[in-house]
Amino acid sequence: MNKIYCRVFQAVMKIGNYFMGYRMPEYIEGAGCVVKLPEQIKEKGLKKVLFVSDPGLMKIGLPKRLLDALDAAGVEYAMYTDVQPNPTSDNVEAGFKVYRDNNCEGIIAMGGGSPMDCAKGVAAKIAHPNKTVAQLQGILKVHKRIVPFWAIPTTSGTGSETTVAAVITDSRTHHKASINDPSILPRYAVLDPELTVGLPPFITATTGMDALCHAVESYTNWTYCTRLEKDLSKKAVRLIYDNLLKVYKDGSDIEGRQNMQFASFYAGRSFTRGCVGYVHAVGHTLGGLYGVAHGLAMSVILPHVMRQFGPAVYKRLADLADVCGMEGKDDQEKALKFIDWIDDMKKQMDLPAGLDMIKDEDIPQIITWADKEANPLYPVPVIWQREDFEKLIHTLRTAKYNET
Repeated sequence: MNKIYCRVFQAVMKIGNYFMGYRMPEYIEGAGCVVKLPEQIKEKGLKKVLFVSDPGLMKIGLPKRLLDALDAAGVEYAMYTDVQPNPTSDNVEAGFKVYRDNNCEGIIAMGGGSPMDCAKGVAAKIAHPNKTVAQLQGILKVHKRIVPFWAIPTTSGTGSETTVAAVITDSRTHHKASINDPSILPRYAVLDPELTVGLPPFITATTGMDALCHAVESYTNWTYCTRLEKDLSKKAVRLIYDNLLKVYKDGSDIEGRQNMQFASFYAGRSFTRGCVGYVHAVGHTLGGLYGVAHGLAMSVILPHVMRQFGPAVYKRLADLADVCGMEGKDDQEKALKFIDWIDDMKKQMDLPAGLDMIKDEDIPQIITWADKEANPLYPVPVIWQREDFEKLIHTLRTAKYNET
């Protein structure tokens, strides 16, 4: 009965998606383009904006060029830069207070997915100041135009500059959940590869794998995707195939960095409509319970989920293998080659095969939260029951790379 309900829900959602108003953010691109942003803000007639970032970026001084450019252009700003790696409801409330107390008129979010998700939560709060973050989480709970919003990614992975979701962890329960609404999609994006040049190899690896996960889950879901989302997933996969290891080994490769930003952008736009799946549903629980970095969780879980789906994803993974030039006698062979490529790339980037911190006593909660997030919304190729989640968790706790 659960499977029937999920598929009926998804059939209705497929129709409803045509009325959702998905769009691509306007964007500027190229090395150094972040300094063009203040003039764009002035053109919109804004006098003061909220700048949202995190302590790590502030410590290394990455926002300085932008902040100097804002000062030079006479654009005033207030700052909220205490966003945690997994942004919390307390972060959103604090950012909202800074916005309101300083009479801001727009938002700039700079960083990875965490500052952008926090800023989206702030934007949702601005639209509904009397609602809690928990009341805004779910599907179409905002449904109101937000203030002008500029997103500046400093990693190439989350695609948050193109998405309708903001993942926020409840400060009290530690449960991660999403605000899902086209209203919170940023209007503008700044794709400046110079902002990603200083990323450590580990962050380059895990954020790049996050982008790959978005593209693969969206493409294998299939149901909600139009030709645009399918094409964007393929473009993202090919860009990652060609560039992720290259920028992992040489972070100063500007062309590779720009290509990875577009990979993230395309994959983000694809899963905005196509949705993610059990990789994200399980990964979010591990981030909330154990503080596992999102990109790391995606890196580890992706190949295991795809293998467990089995024949249901062979045709679609074979399509992605074709995009990368992988050969095989049939769809199964090409699909398994594609999954093996993911594992091989992870191994070359020193990412683990599994995650052994999962505690026995947490498994029922992990399954409950993952099932609630994924079903019935995510149009996954195979709808899992509790035993399927248990099988995945066992795999994650025991996984090792083959020595050959």
